[in-house]
Amino acid sequence: MFDQFEAQAPLDKHSYETQALALRQQLLEIQFALEGSRHPVLIVLAGLDGAGKGVLVHRLNEWMDPRGIETNTYWERSDEEDNRPYFWRFWRQLPQRGQIGIFLGSWYTQVTQQRVEELIDDEALEAFCRRISEFERQLTDDGALVIKIWVHVSEETQRRQLEEKAPLRQQNPRVTENPYELVGKYQQAMITSKKVIQLTQTFQCPWHIVDGEDRNYREIKAGEIIRDAVLRRIETREPPAPREQFPPPVDALASVKLDSVLAKSAYRKKLLKYQSRLQDLAWEGYRQKRSLVAVFEGWDGAGKGSALRRVTGAIDPRLYKLVQISAPTDEELAHHYSWRFWRHLQRDGRVTLFDRSWYGRVMVERVEKFASEDEWTRAYREINEFERELTLHGSIVAKFWLHIDQDEQLTRFRAREQAAHKRHKITAEDWRNREKWPEYEAAVNEMIARTHTPHAPWTLVPGNNKHYARINILETLCEAMERALF
Repeated sequence: MFDQFEAQAPLDKHSYETQALALRQQLLEIQFALEGSRHPVLIVLAGLDGAGKGVLVHRLNEWMDPRGIETNTYWERSDEEDNRPYFWRFWRQLPQRGQIGIFLGSWYTQVTQQRVEELIDDEALEAFCRRISEFERQLTDDGALVIKIWVHVSEETQRRQLEEKAPLRQQNPRVTENPYELVGKYQQAMITSKKVIQLTQTFQCPWHIVDGEDRNYREIKAGEIIRDAVLRRIETREPPAPREQFPPPVDALASVKLDSVLAKSAYRKKLLKYQSRLQDLAWEGYRQKRSLVAVFEGWDGAGKGSALRRVTGAIDPRLYKLVQISAPTDEELAHHYSWRFWRHLQRDGRVTLFDRSWYGRVMVERVEKFASEDEWTRAYREINEFERELTLHGSIVAKFWLHIDQDEQLTRFRAREQAAHKRHKITAEDWRNREKWPEYEAAVNEMIARTHTPHAPWTLVPGNNKHYARINILETLCEAMERALF
């Protein structure tokens, strides 16, 4: 790749100014055409120090309307970012649909540096690159355009550029350089960068190699790449991603023993026992910096709220956050579906409890047709990848489906209508959803079949008896944390 790279002739000032004037107008036009579309644009600028990436960012911001473009830089990691799964810092800064985000430094920086410093081997590098490709595929499947530009310079040019910057660094000691990018490690950095580019070169997200030796040529070429890529995306109707073919799911709900009962006297003793254990385990997780992410799903009236109260009653309020998921806001709809869940993740050692979750896409959004078949079909893989990212970071993932039968649901709905303090819990939508029980049951069975994994298994909770259900959940949480912490 780089060994076959041909340097381009410098672009004289007159030619540059002529081309830049036309290019600027074209970039503005496509930027305005992009507004209102379902396509966010991510421009990834990569390359070694001395390649002119920072100057290029300034030029792009100068050429385009700053109201529709945001630059994200990643040269230092904060403890807030280190305390969450790796891709969290990138998910939270994704541009909205119709907007442009420039990423100076990106999800490629850390893995490249670690390999150059020999902190990871080739096998780990390849595994990380697969995760990067999955991340980019999720974005492009949802309509995003990811433009990846590597600005290439020779070792001599890099040395000269860094020496020119040296006086600035002496005047401002806060400016630092990553050690793998300094003179003396050029060859190691290039070998690793070549491998990373090859491993993440995909049809949806190809790399563009730009000669960075001449500033004028570099800026014009990068602008043309961005212009052409956005034009193709706006003007071309993208074919839907191929759907995965699944065998018919088994009826997992039929195996749940809904006649499971726990007497009130036994319930009180077990409640005290498991709440005490969970309290200690939550603090142990805090000490070990191991997060718990727990998902609570189930039928309307299944007792999720009362079960959650028994869980939160056992955990110090400083250690947990309860996230209640409802219909997405306009801001959430302007991003990838997973965006709103990534941004709620708590720091290492904390507990995040989701009262409904990302599984809404393959249940309510599927049944009510809020999501297209392409969207909810590919969501199974996206969900599994999301949960695997959590566990790779060290998080403990627990997922509960609270199951009741239709007769029990009817009894609880009527009881809510009769009790003044519970009437707010029953709505016309609950009754309407009840009429679609068979469709929801099929969706739940498929959800369990597609997303029950070793790293994030489902627990199907018999919910007809609330006492049994609450203890089942508390006991399962304690066992999951004990396995992970000890």
